[in-house]
Amino acid sequence: MVVQTVPLKDLVARVDLGLTVLCGADALDRPIRWAHVSELEDPTPYLVGEELLLTAGVRFPSDVPAYVAGLVSSGVSAIGFGVEPEFPTVPSSLVEACSEQGMPLLEVPPSTPFLAVSQALGALLAEIAVREQRMLADSQRALTRAATRVRPVESVLTTLAVVLNCRADLVDAASAPEELASLVARVASGTGPRSASAQVGEDHVTLDPVESAVLVVRRSSPLSPAERAVVAVALALLGLLRRDLESERGQIARLAASALLRSQVVGLVNVLGPGPWRVVAGESRADYDVLAQRYGPLVSKAGEEFLALVPANFEVAGPVGVSSPIPAPAPALIPISTSAIDHAAAEASALLARARATGEPAFPASDLSSLVDPTTARAFARRELAPLLGRPELVDTLRAWLGQHGSWDRAAAVLGVHRNSVRHRISHAERLLGRDLGTADARASLWLALTWLD
Repeated sequence: MVVQTVPLKDLVARVDLGLTVLCGADALDRPIRWAHVSELEDPTPYLVGEELLLTAGVRFPSDVPAYVAGLVSSGVSAIGFGVEPEFPTVPSSLVEACSEQGMPLLEVPPSTPFLAVSQALGALLAEIAVREQRMLADSQRALTRAATRVRPVESVLTTLAVVLNCRADLVDAASAPEELASLVARVASGTGPRSASAQVGEDHVTLDPVESAVLVVRRSSPLSPAERAVVAVALALLGLLRRDLESERGQIARLAASALLRSQVVGLVNVLGPGPWRVVAGESRADYDVLAQRYGPLVSKAGEEFLALVPANFEVAGPVGVSSPIPAPAPALIPISTSAIDHAAAEASALLARARATGEPAFPASDLSSLVDPTTARAFARRELAPLLGRPELVDTLRAWLGQHGSWDRAAAVLGVHRNSVRHRISHAERLLGRDLGTADARASLWLALTWLD
């Protein structure tokens, strides 16, 4: 079982305890596992290491150097001496022995019970546990999202490097650094160690197998147990991704991804049909799953949002934005304009905002608004909404409220806030705009402006 520790300096930093460092100030990074109170002349049989030993000197040892030496050999991290009622000050013989043997010594004032020290240590340990659990949960989410992106293996490795502030590489024996080549070969072969660690220069390095490759993580400090758990999540994802790499689904995903990244794509007709196609922007997990099951070629996912390239006749429901059709000729080698796809993706993403507000799919304008020159429309939108442009929460609230025909409750449900928050924001927007939002003219004008806002 892994037991958490706290650096001694964190306990010393607690002002409420009033601890004073008498010696060993250069060793305050020592880990403290728990606080142990003992008044025995020889407490070593009851110690396991990394304790803060608390004593008031009730049975003060006659041979102080031998007492301290025993604590050092038992792995005690520090001594806390409580002054009064036995001793008005910490005995000089103890200060001298601790100084000579490199044992940190703390003076515990009369106003601080030993129980308070133990409770403070428990609180620090609990804070570390909560922080590491939060880090682990956040890292799991980040790694899982990375695995859904266009280049999932590279995205997982990049995310792991960011999360752990390390360097993460997936290598084989041929591509491994020279100093790690033999160890990588042994780990990758399956006949050597299941995983390994090494010290390379100033770096701590861990090696774990991933199919026929090896994940190499290196950084200046060792990984904590929680950080090792993050690596385990990455290993599981990388294993699944590498097994999927040559599968039919993997080929489809890469083919669709290349439609956004290359000017020409071979075989897209066999996946999506002869065209035209559309870009769909959404954020619902259900929509994502439907697209994945029906077409496979999900091309981009970041956070909760996704973009997908689908046939133009694909039927959508709910809050998704759908771009104008992207035409494509029929030959096997299909020239695709990346600028056209980029424009379609931007259009679909912009329409997603309108779809969120109304709860209905949003398609390119085919009504009166489509007759307005786009440049003129954008200028009108920014002029109408100028007082709100620095307040995105007001823009989003106005869009949702207008999209729900002025319903406070439905707008609140769309935004995930209380209806009173919607009322407050709309009132604030009304004051900033200087418009009466109760009039049809103002609502129509602002809705068009929101539609044309880039």
